[in-house]
This record gives sequence, structure tokens and C-alpha cells, in this order.
Amino acid sequence: MTARDLPFLESDRIIFKLYACEEHLKNLKNIKSKYGDLLAKGARIPAEMEVDSLLSQMIGIFDSLLLRINDRFQLGISIDKIEIEKVLSVLSSETKGTELAHDLDQVNRRGNLYWMIKHLRNYTMQHSLLSADASLFTSETRMVFVEVIPYFEQTLVRLRSFIDNLKEKEPILQ
Repeated sequence: MTARDLPFLESDRIIFKLYACEEHLKNLKNIKSKYGDLLAKGARIPAEMEVDSLLSQMIGIFDSLLLRINDRFQLGISIDKIEIEKVLSVLSSETKGTELAHDLDQVNRRGNLYWMIKHLRNYTMQHSLLSADASLFTSETRMVFVEVIPYFEQTLVRLRSFIDNLKEKEPILQ
């Protein structure tokens, strides 16, 4: 995020939430740098809070995107009823939104970007993503552990790329 992006933080909630994700990730890195381990005494609680906040902001990016799609494509979905399945249903019935609907459907499929973010956020409602080796559980069907910080760095790059690609394909979403 650069200084030139800052004026958009008030008017573009997607950019704001991407910025917030970057800040939470930076905070997580600072915790690891300060304590050497995310599970060290004094590090665990702040690390858990940053992980939860980061996941919430990632979900918020999709929520903001869905609200923008509803608005710009004039889908007519009530704000309190916005969810990806409803947006997909209405977009699929519109001739002008079929490619966008396809992209949203793909990212929402099991194991893909949005599905995984939702899965991890839901997992944190009952469990910690941080383990004894500062890893996180990323699959229901088999145990796959990856380091927390690189995983979130990679996820954030994929998320930004997804948003940028959608905006390029659908200029109305700018």
C-alpha cells in the first residue's frame, strides 16, 4: 500500500481491507521477530488476535466485493441478504454477469481461495491455527501443515491478484 492509495481507504472498502490485511500480517511478522516464536510467552495471545483479525479482514474483502457487485450490476439483493451463493444465483441469470459468476464460483469451490479463507475462519471459532510448530491446519481431508506467515503472505498475494483480475475483466467494479 502506498501513500497515493490512502485517500481511497475511505471510499474503497476493498482497498481498505487489503491494507488492513497487510497491517495485520506485518504485526504478525513483528511478533515473530520480537519473540522468535509465535507461541513464546507473551507472543501467543497477540499472534492469535492478529491471525483472527487477518482472517476477518480477508472475509471482509469478499463481503465488500459482493456488495460492490450487487450495487454496480444492480442485482437488487437486499444488503442484509448478501452472500456469495445469492450473488452467484442472480448473476448467473443475467447475461452480462456470467463470466463474473464463473470466477466467483471458482474461488468459492472447495479448496479454493474463498472457500479456504472461510474454512480457516470457521476453524478458528473452535480451535487455534497456531500449533506447537507455529503451523496451521489447511485441509479437512488430510493434514497439511504450512508455516503461518508464508501461508498468509501467499494467500494475500492470491487475494489481491483475484481482485485485480476481476476489476480488469469488469471495469464497472473499479
